[in-house]
Amino acid sequence: MNFSEVFKLSSLLCKFSPDGKYLASCVQYRLIVRDVNNLQILQLYTCLDQIQYIEWSSDSLFILCAMYKRGIVQVWSLEQPDWHCKIDEGSAGLVASCWSPDGRHILNTTEFYLRITVWSLCTKSVSYIKYPKACQHGIAFTKDGRYMALAERRDCKDFISLFVCSDWQLLRVRHVLAFHCYCTDLKCTLHSVEYK
Repeated sequence: MNFSEVFKLSSLLCKFSPDGKYLASCVQYRLIVRDVNNLQILQLYTCLDQIQYIEWSSDSLFILCAMYKRGIVQVWSLEQPDWHCKIDEGSAGLVASCWSPDGRHILNTTEFYLRITVWSLCTKSVSYIKYPKACQHGIAFTKDGRYMALAERRDCKDFISLFVCSDWQLLRVRHVLAFHCYCTDLKCTLHSVEYK
């Protein structure tokens, strides 16, 4: 059995790309992308601060790096190494960041779960979704990526809202009396769901 050389990591941030061709790892403020076959460095990116979270786009063409302390997300392209994007949530802060299934929209959750900001890499447009519920798994997408379910908290009541991912418009809101958030692939395992 052959083993590779040991390489440094920060905060155990190391992820394979969805297509299995690349391995991304972080050392403080540096993002290193390696070829899986030989572990040679393909790209080395420098972020503005220490990276706290990384996530690949679904097509493995982009990778986002979240720096929650600064409220910043930086996005890097593997196809075009000179291209990059910086998203700054400003005073709203940042507690979570993820890709939409199409790999061209980024969903950032602000501090205190005041809103989710949807940033489009293609059109450079921004959409806002209010009232996300403060729970770890409160967002789920359909397998085809057309719809998103969101656990919401409005006026001290719990709701499940459906959004159309093509334009991020609200499709339907459903009031529930109580639930715990465990959503995966829109198979929301919302324990103890009681609809009103």
